Amino acid sequence: MDDSAICDILARGGYCTLACIDADGLPYGVPLSYIYMKDSGKEWEGLGAICFHTTNESGRKLDAFATGRRACATIVEDATARFQDGSFTAGFSSVMAFGRIRRIEDPVAARKVLVGLCMKYLPEHKDGIGTALETDFDATAVWELDIEELSGKKN
Repeated sequence: MDDSAICDILARGGYCTLACIDADGLPYGVPLSYIYMKDSGKEWEGLGAICFHTTNESGRKLDAFATGRRACATIVEDATARFQDGSFTAGFSSVMAFGRIRRIEDPVAARKVLVGLCMKYLPEHKDGIGTALETDFDATAVWELDIEELSGKKN
């Protein structure tokens, strides 16, 4: 799969499954809504980042992300079962992004991610974004998987 197709899947994917090692050293995978951020500015250069949010309250997900360890996000679309040429198989397009998780501490960048998430999933409610950010921002942690490597496959 070429770079353009990989970026298209990253941009339009409905959710990702983020797999990492938790604070106790155990595997931990969790489905997340996300936004793919990439630009040529200071933030999100290179291969970009997969950004997502959690609560600020304690929990396994928050603890796992706070370790800063390497992680992998997988986005799958168009998954179908097929019987082809006498064999059972699956059709799909998928992207795997590898990197490290880090918390976005800059409030401007964090708000940019949260606005992007709102616009990706609920653009019809864009008029309520400002009020929601005022209400929920302090209780929200914003994270990124800083992408170091990408791979894609289509079957």
